[in-house]
Amino acid sequence: MSTSADLPWRRAASSDDQVFNINNNLRRLPKRKRIHLDEPSAPVKSMVTKRYHTPSHQIHQSSFPSSVAGPKSKKSKTPRICGSSLPVSRLIETLNKDSLQDLLQQIITHHPETAATISKVSSKANLDDSVTLIKSKFQKITDHLPYKCDVESDYSYIRVKVHLTEFLNCSSDFILTLLPPMDVGLSYACSMLDVITTMIHNLPNFSNNEFQYTKSTAYEQIANSWLIILTNKANREDDGDAVCDDSTASTQNVENTLEFVRTIRTEDILAKLEKHNELSLGKFTAVLDFIKSELEAYERIHHSLNNNGISLLSDMISVDYSNYSITARTSH
Repeated sequence: MSTSADLPWRRAASSDDQVFNINNNLRRLPKRKRIHLDEPSAPVKSMVTKRYHTPSHQIHQSSFPSSVAGPKSKKSKTPRICGSSLPVSRLIETLNKDSLQDLLQQIITHHPETAATISKVSSKANLDDSVTLIKSKFQKITDHLPYKCDVESDYSYIRVKVHLTEFLNCSSDFILTLLPPMDVGLSYACSMLDVITTMIHNLPNFSNNEFQYTKSTAYEQIANSWLIILTNKANREDDGDAVCDDSTASTQNVENTLEFVRTIRTEDILAKLEKHNELSLGKFTAVLDFIKSELEAYERIHHSLNNNGISLLSDMISVDYSNYSITARTSH
């Protein structure tokens, strides 16, 4: 009986001991800081598992059931307009003269074969445009002369040497277009040479020895150009395939002489060359001698025909040129 009577007490005592042991164990555990949700400085650790990034359009599609999805957008029938660069023709229209020249120079530099095409399709420069360009080259020389310095000094020459070289090179390029076998009129050639020769006279007379040599060489070259052109025009004969007899050759020589003398007198070439010869200290003496000899020969022929009762002009008119026409030559 005693054992059965003590059993509840023992059970109660054992339960008290267990409670005591549990409390002691709890005290031994490390204390954890209480998290207050109302404190912003203490972030709340989320227990949500990590999610991978999902594109927004997939989330949008998955968040709605297929039965309640919105209406599909219809494709527009209007074609899409895309940007493009400016057409070359319009681009060229926007360029000014200097920009266009730079563009052509760059194209020729990168593609040298285009130079022949440009020379072939380009129109020939007329006298006014050519003279304007040469004068602009000459004007740059005078524009770059120093103001507070002697014009004939070495310093002035060095200042304008680049522009002087460009002027001489430009003049030389145009002179080469006048020489045989280039087919230009005598009036055009003499007008171009007269302008270039006059500008060489007007160059500042620098005391530099290099300039003096350059100027003397320029005089000699342009005087030779005068002589070559005048000689070629005075002695020019018909370039026909048919063999000409003595009478035909004589008629052609008379025609050439008459045209040559007419141009010399109309353009007043003799007076211009006399002035050039004076300013250049005798550089054009050979050219003057040739023109005077041609004029004297013409006067002798004209005087001889008049003494024989035959006028030079009437003799040329009375010649039957039908035998020398292109049709007559090809028909034989």
